[in-house]
Amino acid sequence: MNIEIERKFLINKIPENCKKSIHIKQYYMHIDDNFVQRLRFFNNEKAIISLKQNCAGLSRYEFEYEIPLSDAKKIVSISNSNFTEKIRHIIYFDSIKWEIDEFLGDNFGLVIAEVELSSEDDDFQKPSWIGAEVSNKTKYYNYKLANHPYSKWIDHP
Repeated sequence: MNIEIERKFLINKIPENCKKSIHIKQYYMHIDDNFVQRLRFFNNEKAIISLKQNCAGLSRYEFEYEIPLSDAKKIVSISNSNFTEKIRHIIYFDSIKWEIDEFLGDNFGLVIAEVELSSEDDDFQKPSWIGAEVSNKTKYYNYKLANHPYSKWIDHP
């Protein structure tokens, strides 16, 4: 099964030794109590549609499938979907891959680091640039940011 175990943290600053940066635009096609369906564009060169379980906690099901870019663009053009946009920076710290999302548009100023784990109990060293954990704070979920952007929050962060 495709189970994702992820922890999220605010960060103090984006580290300088990023290995790769990717522009991501993700549209939210459907959101309900069980699943979030999104369509993501990577550097406007590749499109992935995904279903992600909508639940509290660190573990959730996630199913992702690449689809033709032209199909993805057509789906977006005929839908009325909210989206988030970000630059994802990839960095390795202590042999662990971190994905740092630097949000753009209405979420500009928000930067979140994510780490995927093999178990909820995994012990790992946190880099010095890591701040408060926000894994279970729903307002930081990407689909929530699409509907209620960071720029509209009264209390940052």
